[in-house]
Amino acid sequence: MCNIKQQAQTMMIQIKNKYHHFLLASPETRVKVEARLSNWQSDTKRSFDVDYPYFEDEAIFTTSLNSLSNIEVIRNEINDYKALCLNSGNQFNKFWEQEIIKITSMKKTVPNDKVERDLQSTHSLLRNERRKLLDKLRSQWELEQLRRLREEFLKSLFESLDALLELFHTLESLGLEQGVFFDLSKGSLSIDDIAPIKRWLECLKNDQGVQDLLEMMGRINQVKQSEKIEIIQKSVSERVPVPDINSKEEIIGLRLGKDIEHALPSELALMADPDTSLLFDLKYIESGLMCFDMKGTQFIESKYEIEVEQSVTEKETKGPMIICVDTSGSMYGAPETIAKAVTMLMVVKAKQENRNCYLINFSTSIETLDLSGDFALKNLTSFLQKSFHGGTDVAPAISEGISAMETDKYKNADMLIISDFVMSGLPTSLLDKIEKLREGGNKFNSLVIDSCFMNHRLKSLFDHEWIYDPDHSRVVELLNFENRVTKLTCE
Repeated sequence: MCNIKQQAQTMMIQIKNKYHHFLLASPETRVKVEARLSNWQSDTKRSFDVDYPYFEDEAIFTTSLNSLSNIEVIRNEINDYKALCLNSGNQFNKFWEQEIIKITSMKKTVPNDKVERDLQSTHSLLRNERRKLLDKLRSQWELEQLRRLREEFLKSLFESLDALLELFHTLESLGLEQGVFFDLSKGSLSIDDIAPIKRWLECLKNDQGVQDLLEMMGRINQVKQSEKIEIIQKSVSERVPVPDINSKEEIIGLRLGKDIEHALPSELALMADPDTSLLFDLKYIESGLMCFDMKGTQFIESKYEIEVEQSVTEKETKGPMIICVDTSGSMYGAPETIAKAVTMLMVVKAKQENRNCYLINFSTSIETLDLSGDFALKNLTSFLQKSFHGGTDVAPAISEGISAMETDKYKNADMLIISDFVMSGLPTSLLDKIEKLREGGNKFNSLVIDSCFMNHRLKSLFDHEWIYDPDHSRVVELLNFENRVTKLTCE
């Protein structure tokens, strides 16, 4: 049997040689490649066991090994061997048919023991021929099967890696992390998974207006910072003076003693006169000399804790995100592609920031996808590729988003609606719910993709509103809900 493991090792060397720098820069890709190669080994081994076309011929041959050598048995085995030769395209040697005829005729003139020996010899040679042919057929088939499976695997893998390499170049140009797509993926990435992602990313990369739009959305959606005062424990060190009895550095007073070097000059003067020197000797013996009292000082480090006030800058955690994407007929073409490209990028950023994300695809009806926690990239791409191409009714999508906001998982969520807003107004009851949620801190934003946005629609609904003109690839207007309401009130 062919050494499948050795073939896999050879293939891995070939893959590393072709994509050395790419695999070195992306360890996640290398892990995926090794996993696919391991699956290929298992599939190839299974194919060798299941798909071999002469499996039944080998089983018949193995069963016949227990048969006794007689003319009928040999005749049946010759027929089996002949059928094997015909089915496999190998030439059948008529010697075997002639040999059985010769042995049959010998029974009439030759002793039985001689006939038996010839039968056993012929049977043994026939089995050897069958065995050699079966071994040859298996070897040829396995080599051809291995070559075919190897070429198919490498072709498919190289196509995937080439597409992935292009995708990563696009990611780099957009400043996105490569690893997030592996975090989102389950199993092997296929061309079908990569193709739509690459198309959407190319839209982001090549459209300056979209990049300007994303930059503006990013600035407004930056993490807010706040300052607060905290009481903290602070360690303080201080040099503290302590007396040093072993040091005589300064005079601190007078004392009685017998230290001549510290005796007062008046005491020392007693030794100058013989009449008073006797008094000096007496004072000295009794330690009664008036002496300067001396001492020294040393400093030691003293540490202690104190409470101090400190200003601390905090980042407020970003909440979940609800994205409603319009895939109605009026969005067909570039607007729909841009909408899905922006949606995918928002989901990727939410994943990087560990934020829950809830997608709503709408036209006249809705479909939803909860992207909280771990999820498969294939689920995301499949969802974004759906297009209803009917009319537009945003109310069910907003209503579904509001229902999600009422759950613990999306309680503090912000909603982004991406549409051309070719639609009618919203019911008053829905507007009341939006206003109530806005008062609680939820934000409602919109991205209008249209070359001729009609300002009279939904003008007081959104906190922030981006208007993108796909025909001229530019952001036409950026509105703020609070400023707009103030302006309308003033007017």
